[in-house]
Amino acid sequence: MKKLIILFCAAAALLAGLSGCMEKPEEALDSVDLRYLADDTYQLDAISPKAFTLVVKSTKPWVVRNQHKEWCTIDIEEGEAVEDSLVHVGKGENTNVHVQYYDNLSLDDRIDKIEIASGKFIGKRITVYQKGIAYLRIPADEEEFMLEKAGGDVTFHVLSNQNWSAKVIEGDWITIKSGATGSLDGEVVLQAAENTGEKRYASVAVYDRLGEERAVIKFTQDGVQLDPESFELRLGYDQTSAELAVVANAKWVAAKASEGDDWFTIDNPDGHTGDDVLKITVQNNADGTALRKASILLKTVPAKEGDAVAEKEIVLKQAYPLKPTRKVMDNDEMSNWKSDWTNAPSYTKDVGTLFTAKARLNNSSMPFGNYTFHWTAMEADPSSGKFGRVRHWFCFDEGAELKVDIRPGDGKVSFDFNVAGDGNKPSLDGFTGVDFSKPVEVTYKFDPSGSEYCHVTYLVNGAEAGSFDTSASLLRTITWGHKINLYIGVDEAGSAILEWYEFTPSMNWDE
Repeated sequence: MKKLIILFCAAAALLAGLSGCMEKPEEALDSVDLRYLADDTYQLDAISPKAFTLVVKSTKPWVVRNQHKEWCTIDIEEGEAVEDSLVHVGKGENTNVHVQYYDNLSLDDRIDKIEIASGKFIGKRITVYQKGIAYLRIPADEEEFMLEKAGGDVTFHVLSNQNWSAKVIEGDWITIKSGATGSLDGEVVLQAAENTGEKRYASVAVYDRLGEERAVIKFTQDGVQLDPESFELRLGYDQTSAELAVVANAKWVAAKASEGDDWFTIDNPDGHTGDDVLKITVQNNADGTALRKASILLKTVPAKEGDAVAEKEIVLKQAYPLKPTRKVMDNDEMSNWKSDWTNAPSYTKDVGTLFTAKARLNNSSMPFGNYTFHWTAMEADPSSGKFGRVRHWFCFDEGAELKVDIRPGDGKVSFDFNVAGDGNKPSLDGFTGVDFSKPVEVTYKFDPSGSEYCHVTYLVNGAEAGSFDTSASLLRTITWGHKINLYIGVDEAGSAILEWYEFTPSMNWDE
């Protein structure tokens, strides 16, 4: 009678890092406790690949085998059993199996499979990826070209050990004269037409033998330049001024597209030469009920008759006031939040929600807009006499966070920032002169900055406490319309009551 086959896998391997595995074979075999330490995959260089080590131990004889023995050396391909009682308690001698792959001198990548097994039982399957020696690159000083207005031929070189091809992917004014395809090291010669108009751009992509894009070469041809920083300016309803940086290489002027748009004026329509900043004064739209929209036209002034003229249209938009929605912080509202710290806040009718030390709420699906929080009854810990911080975290993707802390013990409201990647942190001073025996209101106000980023203003009891603009280099993840993950709470000591908060939705700039 055949035995029932069972592979025992230790629930907790006492041998640090070693894990068991279970697999049911087709034929009867004595049970085995096979343990190993190995990654699922290994990524190796083509030349001088690093060796790696597999750790193996088993109650039965075991093997380490692979599909392509001609590619590598496995110094110990099989091992003897270790006494069952020792393996089971994580003791007994381990075997270190060293695996060394040879250089891969072919162009293509290659894949090998390694198995750690005992009899019919396969404890671990490992995939090894080794790069091939194929390469394709463009010299660093030939990745970008500046071309004269007159045009003509331009050449870049391809350094490669394989077949390749080149193709114009942007700009119909440049064509490949020779070198659309090649093998090994070679060159691509292009012909640029004469430019009688604006500065223009083109791109050429180089592909490897498999049709994969490996490099993109950029071309800029001199011409009349008039490049505004943005083609759309968004203003809050109470913003009364705006600026637009313009990069140019000629004289230029600005004018309203329609003189009937009397709600704004261009402060400096004339007198621009080269790079400059256009300044605009805007009337307050506090009484408005609709989005304002107008166009500004930028135009270069030709130095002589027949010179090319560049024109650009800038769309100017101004918001109107949106009514806030007040959320009383009662049990119904708290059901939309998650208590994610040591203590849970508690609601008392007609009083508000009490946050004691280490009490915090989190809501990860808050819409973008302006927020005001109304806190009261900020008290110190009765035993230590210490006040805590009433904390607000506005969290955005990639680790960008805006924080405001009410600090009764320090006599101020402070600001802090976490910034993702290589962004810069704003510098704001703490806001003092707050009477913490009375209710304190903290407001985050987001106004548009350009067409994508935000002008952020902090207010304490309605008074501006600080502001800054987000940008590509400053808190770059905080863009207009961004979803917010919001935390509110009290930290190490004391308590405070949140009576309500208000939310004002952001403007729909496409209406």
